[in-house]
Amino acid sequence: MSDKPLRVALIGYGLAGEIFHAPLLITTQGLEVTVITTSNEERHKKAAATFPNAKIVNSLETALKSHSDIIDLVVIASPNKWHASQAKAALEAGKAVVVDKPFAINSRECREVIDLANKQKKLLTVYQNRRWDNDFLTIQKLLKEGKLSDVVRFESRFERFRPTLDTKKWKDNTGPDEGGGLLFDLGSHLIDQACVLFGTPNTVYCELDKRRAGVRADDDAFIALEFAGGVRAHLYANIVSAIPGPRFRVLAMNGGYEKYGLDPQEDALRKGLKPGDKKWGLEDVSLSGKLAVEKNGKVASEILVSEKGCYEHFYAAVRDAINNNTPPPVNPEHAVRTISIIEHARQSAQLERKLDFQSLVTAR
Repeated sequence: MSDKPLRVALIGYGLAGEIFHAPLLITTQGLEVTVITTSNEERHKKAAATFPNAKIVNSLETALKSHSDIIDLVVIASPNKWHASQAKAALEAGKAVVVDKPFAINSRECREVIDLANKQKKLLTVYQNRRWDNDFLTIQKLLKEGKLSDVVRFESRFERFRPTLDTKKWKDNTGPDEGGGLLFDLGSHLIDQACVLFGTPNTVYCELDKRRAGVRADDDAFIALEFAGGVRAHLYANIVSAIPGPRFRVLAMNGGYEKYGLDPQEDALRKGLKPGDKKWGLEDVSLSGKLAVEKNGKVASEILVSEKGCYEHFYAAVRDAINNNTPPPVNPEHAVRTISIIEHARQSAQLERKLDFQSLVTAR
């Protein structure tokens, strides 16, 4: 590892920048936030209080023009519609880039960004932090160790109850043409996790609805993916669930796993906690999942304590990828696949039928 920290420009200091990226950047050894961009006066004050030594400017353009000499890595945490253009601007300036999910609002933009990163020979990765959720890590371990074998159905849900539209949130007041809607938001996580486990799907089916009065994009989404070997993934994202279903339900020929409740890291970050704090990444044992496995012709059930969540692994891997040329924490090709699945899903919802998935992505 280099003795000098990598200097980071954090683009955007809203929910994504302040809550999901800043605490991880602060606590990752070998990274130093030197520049922050925000045009909002209140966010400017918050950023200055948290990063008193950072330069705080109004835009990425200003950051690259006036402070390029103190930037090695650009973290893009701006609204979805700007992800691709800002990523390209940072790469053209010779910087490594992290893009918050979703990678972009269409696969064409994703491909343009990847091609530019390859041309510039700079790191490019996408912040799919839910790969480091405690329950998802638990499922990965169960499959890797063969405790659940021959999976036939995978159910995954992000369900919330916010029946009233929030006119102050851009996500509630932006159409899908600008990256709005749950399919882009929570759907990006659900699709990415399913593909990490099972690869590239063969077919895509989707149902989309607008439930709340005045909403401009989907706030209720169901995606069904079929994978090689017969695995079917059913993915749910909605904002009108007063009684949420299980976060995960995995059915295999030798048993199953069911888990309620969300990984604790998002809630901890919203409360101002960060990696290294007591009980970081650990949930209350009352939220532990249930594992049922066939043994000697009988089904034996047990409470399974979840693995420890570890969002901090993302930026540690980014640091190592830049310094040591190790693989990025998220292959950008996988992020293209996710966006392409979203495109197929939106078309499926319009046509009201299942579609074959056509993808050039072969990486697993």
